[in-house]
Amino acid sequence: MTNDQFQNPKWRGSRPVGRQIMIRISGFKTEHLVIVQRSLATIQERLKHPPGPMPSDLQAELKAILDGSRPVVDLAYGGEAGVCAEPCARSAGYRIVLCKRAFGQVRLPACLFHELVHIARGWELDAEAFENAWFARAEGARLPTPEDWAIFKAQRYQGWWVRLNPSTGRVVDYADRLIVRFSRLAFSGERRV
Repeated sequence: MTNDQFQNPKWRGSRPVGRQIMIRISGFKTEHLVIVQRSLATIQERLKHPPGPMPSDLQAELKAILDGSRPVVDLAYGGEAGVCAEPCARSAGYRIVLCKRAFGQVRLPACLFHELVHIARGWELDAEAFENAWFARAEGARLPTPEDWAIFKAQRYQGWWVRLNPSTGRVVDYADRLIVRFSRLAFSGERRV
């Protein structure tokens, strides 16, 4: 898929024509754009062939984001300053800012997936759980940070789609299906890279 296809989707009235990814990309170098496209393709493939359980409404939301059934999501390059000083990405509303550090490691698909879960209404626990359930550590998934655990506690160990038993580390969806189990290492304060 070309940069032009991302930035200039074909529209008929208020609906996109075809099944293009409806993500508007801006500010990326060509080599970063290729990595972003591969990451989006990886996410689409996992949504077609889920590596684990996911509530059907979350899966539908993620597919709608990628196929254009929902409003266009802006994906922008944030460099390494300001909000991008430490994380690999940030999201708010229908905008995701990918930071420079996301491109220096294998992490981009997992990181982008995490932010897409947020765009789909997911809370921090939802994003961390599905990132770790759908991507291996070698693919860039990272255990929750101490800051994440503080957020989980403040939100009573609940997300939009999942809940966490803090004594066992088990994260289950609303149908009580196991999504992921965070190990004791995750509780110990390991820093995310």
